Amino acid sequence: MAAMTASIADLAGQRPPFASLLRQLRQARRLSQLGLSLESEVAQRHISFLESGRARPGRDVVLKLSRALDLSLRATNGLLHAAGLPAEAAETPIDDPSLGLARDALRLLLARIDPNPAIVVDPAWTVHDFNQGAGRLIAEIARPDALLRASAGRAGPNLIALLEDEAGLRVPMPDRAEVLAHLRGEPLAAPGGNGQPFLPARFTTAAGPLSFLTILGGLGGPRDVTLQELRVEIFFPADDATRTWLAGG
Repeated sequence: MAAMTASIADLAGQRPPFASLLRQLRQARRLSQLGLSLESEVAQRHISFLESGRARPGRDVVLKLSRALDLSLRATNGLLHAAGLPAEAAETPIDDPSLGLARDALRLLLARIDPNPAIVVDPAWTVHDFNQGAGRLIAEIARPDALLRASAGRAGPNLIALLEDEAGLRVPMPDRAEVLAHLRGEPLAAPGGNGQPFLPARFTTAAGPLSFLTILGGLGGPRDVTLQELRVEIFFPADDATRTWLAGG
């Protein structure tokens, strides 16, 4: 009966935003209230009261729960906002002068990675920066007009928009559907079906087949939403022919 009453309260909009969001986040992590209590060092009874709306959370408690739930800065801000509390971290535009040092650090990293292609992307897979190796690869595989279409209204070309464009690539890409599903966050149709322990990105170019594996990395310990969400994607050669092509052969 208590569970039915709680469900009716949710539907009626009586449960406070924080209470509903906390329960959703906990369930998404497959944690019981006891499990969250053990992870966060917040009493299980208090968590129960928070999820029922019988208690209002303080900032310290929200941050403890956020850490236990392994939330991103964006999600932590959302949980604080639902509790009527100020955000934990700013979300600064990438071109803001205050992020100049971080942008310089990313550019230095991109330069050090050359001739391996490397790009800086946001969570939507929009490219914000790239090195010479990436510029060479992009010129080899993508049509200039398609890059313009994929950049419309954005800071740079969007990889999802580029791969969704039927006329986006100038060369065949055997793994196009699988890579596109990966970028969209969709499950792969046949995990491991290519016989490799990673999802390859292969292109059949005029210079011959090129095959890459990619690694994503980010800045350590950023205290800004924008910086935390930026990723550097590095393309490593998956065979000798690709390695030779990257070396200018």
